[in-house]
Amino acid sequence: MLERRHTFIADLAEGPVQAIYLVQEARRLTTRNGKPYLALTLRDNTGTIGAKRWDVTDEEAAAVKQGSYLDITGTVEVYRDQPQIIITALQEAAPEDVLPAAFERDPGFDPADLLAQVKDMLLGLEDADLRRVAQAYLDDEAFMARFEVGPAAQNMHHPYRFGLLEHVHSVMRLGERMCDHYPWIDRGMVLLGLFLHDSGKVVELVGEDAPGYSVEGELLGHITIGINLLDRKLQALADVPHAKGVLLKHIILSHHGLQEWGSPKPPMTPEALVVHTIEMLDAKMNAFLREQVQPPETSDSTGGMRWSKLLKRKIITRPDGQTG
Repeated sequence: MLERRHTFIADLAEGPVQAIYLVQEARRLTTRNGKPYLALTLRDNTGTIGAKRWDVTDEEAAAVKQGSYLDITGTVEVYRDQPQIIITALQEAAPEDVLPAAFERDPGFDPADLLAQVKDMLLGLEDADLRRVAQAYLDDEAFMARFEVGPAAQNMHHPYRFGLLEHVHSVMRLGERMCDHYPWIDRGMVLLGLFLHDSGKVVELVGEDAPGYSVEGELLGHITIGINLLDRKLQALADVPHAKGVLLKHIILSHHGLQEWGSPKPPMTPEALVVHTIEMLDAKMNAFLREQVQPPETSDSTGGMRWSKLLKRKIITRPDGQTG
């Protein structure tokens, strides 16, 4: 229960609003008449809403940063069937006025338990070479500190605190089942590949409550960063066979599947194909799960139909937002 009143985004109705929200995304743009304005995405733990600040001043623009909290005054309007806030005044929120409970997301799981399970799967690898590669990452305090709390993406899937851990745990569990079904593939290569496929995101993404891209992330991307990180680990483990390192790098390079989806190479080994398939499935299932709470454009007894920006297709969600 909140100690002080907070106007939740899910409860906003047309009319005036004065509240504090987290800046998830901020862009400074220019109208056709050459006047500057801000296009924002604001959030709390009930959802997000778009916002505009027309005729923004330099002082106001300087106060708006991704991941910061804004104290805004404005009006909620409906534009193209979607609510948005037209901001008339804004300032950086005083820290003592921010209610953490209004922005914290309950992950629905125990992060420590998921991390312990990931470590158990890695340390249980039968291949001693692959186990030593895994141990090199587990011993890297800077890597693990970010891996344990970071998001898996800015928007598409698991874009929140502990999202990367949740995603990697999920795909590794799916990987175990896939390897049980296809016992002839290299189980260790699949599980370690799943652990490493998004390893570059510990550098690519910054922030947990409002994920954004680091400069290195913008310039290189998580695939290149992940390859470079693995290369450094392998250089320190000189007796790990070169071929195993190449196969692990190929899994990272190909995990998006196709060049037009961001993969420099398509999956060219059965293990790489399994990693790509599982990774893609888990990412899209997370997106589907989060889409359940979005309002439909049309609906009947079957459910609600609308266009999904995340999945880039029309989707149907279950009646009343049911997920089970």
